[in-house]
Amino acid sequence: MFAALIVVGSAAFLFLVASPNVATNSANDQFVRQRGGRFFVGQKPFRFVGANVALMYRDEDRSSMPETLRQAAQAGIKVVRVWAFGEGGPNDVRPMKDFDDWPRHHSFRPAPGQWNEDAFVHLDKVIAEAAKNDIYVQLCLTNWWRDTGGVTQYLRWVGINDAADDSYPFGINNEKAILFYSNPETRRLFREHLEKLATRRNTITGVLYRDDPTIFGWELMNEAQVITGRWAERRAWFAEMSAYLKSLDPNHMITPGAWGYRSSSERREWLADHAIPTIDYCDVHSYPRDDHDSFVDSPTALKEFIENRAAAAFAIKKPLVFGEFGMGVEGYNGASQVEWYKAFFDGNARAGAAGAMLWILTPDARRGYGVTYSTPRDQNLLTEIARASQMFEALQTAELPQHVLDSEEHFVPRQFAWSRPAGDDAGLPQMTVRDDKSILYQFRPQTASAERFEKIGEGAGYIWGSGSGYVEYTVPEREDRRKVSEIIVRAHVQPVLPIDAPTGFVKTRVTLFVNGWNGGSRLIPVESEGQPLIQEWRLTGLFLRLRAMRGLPLKIRFAVTPQSDWLYGVNISNWPEGYDSKDAKPVEVELRH
Repeated sequence: MFAALIVVGSAAFLFLVASPNVATNSANDQFVRQRGGRFFVGQKPFRFVGANVALMYRDEDRSSMPETLRQAAQAGIKVVRVWAFGEGGPNDVRPMKDFDDWPRHHSFRPAPGQWNEDAFVHLDKVIAEAAKNDIYVQLCLTNWWRDTGGVTQYLRWVGINDAADDSYPFGINNEKAILFYSNPETRRLFREHLEKLATRRNTITGVLYRDDPTIFGWELMNEAQVITGRWAERRAWFAEMSAYLKSLDPNHMITPGAWGYRSSSERREWLADHAIPTIDYCDVHSYPRDDHDSFVDSPTALKEFIENRAAAAFAIKKPLVFGEFGMGVEGYNGASQVEWYKAFFDGNARAGAAGAMLWILTPDARRGYGVTYSTPRDQNLLTEIARASQMFEALQTAELPQHVLDSEEHFVPRQFAWSRPAGDDAGLPQMTVRDDKSILYQFRPQTASAERFEKIGEGAGYIWGSGSGYVEYTVPEREDRRKVSEIIVRAHVQPVLPIDAPTGFVKTRVTLFVNGWNGGSRLIPVESEGQPLIQEWRLTGLFLRLRAMRGLPLKIRFAVTPQSDWLYGVNISNWPEGYDSKDAKPVEVELRH
């Protein structure tokens, strides 16, 4: 199935290479282009403060459209993000709540083969009005979420009716919804939408969309989701649709709309998605109040979050746009709304991001996360946006910052760590001297001496860390000296499964380090119930044995390195027959005589 997609993508990419309309970055070129991690208009670098804008769906938003764009320009906003989609009618897939916010009479596509010309004409007006205000328009082409139909409506059109399901979080059965990426008919219907827009002639300006430099670029989907282990299906869709769109329109940039990542394993997949040749720039969204799994709990943490994503984008030499950032008027965690916005803008400026777009500029003061110009409430925030716009303008020619160009320093989005204080006897193992003069050290899970992982936790009979990192146990110093011919390490280790991961897919690559010496790795699957998989390492290196002979401490570290092929953590637990027993000791270090 995916081989066919690759053929389609390859053919379209060859068309792109051969097309005489491909940009040359000439001084007179008015389209926004990318190269080397930055945007350019002609030969001039381009960085911007942008905004999502409420223009398309509610009648009051549509009537306020010219004023909203005028206010955006007045605040220094250079790019607006607009949703150029809407699937289904009033009796089709509905949002989970707030149905009145998303009226279906302004849908772009009520049904397959039916197009709402009024919606397209309004989009024509938006683009023409943006041009009058010297604003670029980024056009998003469909939605993962149900607000305007989106993926679940496409699937309903082809007979898959259970992707929209209120019993699931956000009303979407992800196992069903990701069929959108591979179903031949949903892909055909989406390609029709791409063609309809790319080849449309604006009824106001007379310019074809594909020839209009006011259009900043295309975003394939708003917050495209995927299930752990099913990355290839979404990536094939990104490749197919971006290549097809490039064949229709070689002038404009494309971003996939993959929204971001939270873990080192997701980071790797996000990079692969954006490394597709027909993808031009990277995109991230951030909502600190809502997304606790990203651990952005302070303005300082937000800046670190931005820096990590910028480093990822620069590793594949593509620009980064923060496509959405939202914070309510109440602020969060002791910092005000303006303080959060300042951290967002300053963090993006310092990290070299190409664009920072807020959610959402609107005339409606009641709208969640809205930045409104219609009341005095957000005047300080609008002042901050204007300040940030001037800052980005002043930094147009700044080189990419060195502190984010070393991508290896940013492999892991964020880690939590602890270590046991020196002299804490709770970390001591049980020590047994055998008749053959070998020594056996046995550790309970919670007697670890240190841990560093992307998430950490423990309970009765187990300790865990997810993603990349390590958990460490310490063999204490001895007074006696004795011969050691071999060091044997055994442990009951398991992966830590993401919440949406099938057990048959997930494995973890665990490497043993003893005082920094690499003892080799094990690729560890999820074990069958009641059949513990005990990992064993045997080390015979001379210098390591000499240390053990002299009775010096040994640091036993079970690590999932950031470069590992499988980044699914470590769970060290008691064996099933003694899971809750205080006597169970699932980590053993044997000094063989």
